[in-house]
Amino acid sequence: VLECGNWLRDDLMRHKILQRLLLGEHAEFPDYTLRIVGHSLGAGIGVILSLMLRNTFPNLRCICYSPPGGLLTWELANECSEFVNSFVLDSDIIPRLSVNNMERLRDEVLHLIARVRLSKYEIAQRIFWHGVCGDVELGDLDFLIQQNEDMLHPPDAVPDSDFARELARFETMQRERRSSRGTARSVRLYPPGNITHLVKTGQSKECLHGCVGCITCGASNVGSEYTPIQKENDDFNEIEISPTLWTDHFPNRVCAEMERIAESFGIDTTLDRQEIADDFLSCVCKVYDLVRVMALEQIVILVDA
Repeated sequence: VLECGNWLRDDLMRHKILQRLLLGEHAEFPDYTLRIVGHSLGAGIGVILSLMLRNTFPNLRCICYSPPGGLLTWELANECSEFVNSFVLDSDIIPRLSVNNMERLRDEVLHLIARVRLSKYEIAQRIFWHGVCGDVELGDLDFLIQQNEDMLHPPDAVPDSDFARELARFETMQRERRSSRGTARSVRLYPPGNITHLVKTGQSKECLHGCVGCITCGASNVGSEYTPIQKENDDFNEIEISPTLWTDHFPNRVCAEMERIAESFGIDTTLDRQEIADDFLSCVCKVYDLVRVMALEQIVILVDA
């Protein structure tokens, strides 16, 4: 990310692109402002580029869609909130990705395996009947708690087994490796800026096939309703296991849900593309429709990877 940010900054400076457009007496668009927009890894690069250009362009703003999680230190992630705005769709895994989060997920899965008291066949049978066939409401918290108690040994009563002994050896080895790495690997990294989390809060209808537990639509957000909630940078310190943890990262989904939310607040998202002079920006806006609202009287650098 840092290498790409340096390359972009050097390329812009070498060709004097921004100076020609925005700076000096002979600038083509002296009244325009600079916006840097990116998705996923491109959002991370956009933040780094924004930090590099901020002194030259104090009115610069950076818009990040689904930025990577292990990107900035706590101090830098908060300090850049003045000019960086990030948007995360529900269970998207990328803003939650970091070494610490991945190691925590690995450890939790291994401990759950050690606690399992049922056979794999019995677990698969329960998942099929209760999850796919939908004979119970999976939102029933009491039911889920009872299912966990039936399938898992208590955390403080894990029986002795070959797996449990190997897990104990593995944990000892991991502690030794962490201590040998020094402090560099212990620095926690976070997603950048002011974060708006689009949280799923309802379901307006069932999936396309009319079956709540439909396998083909399990990873779809068809009919889902989302509410924008302001979050702190450390609210994404745990990976959520969800059918949509990958598909919530897709830019077309982020764009569609942001447009629906914007329309619910009375914001017009049908801006005439003819108002945007640059043909390239017009093409970009077919994917990032909300960028259209920001593109007027602004120079937009779109970064994706």
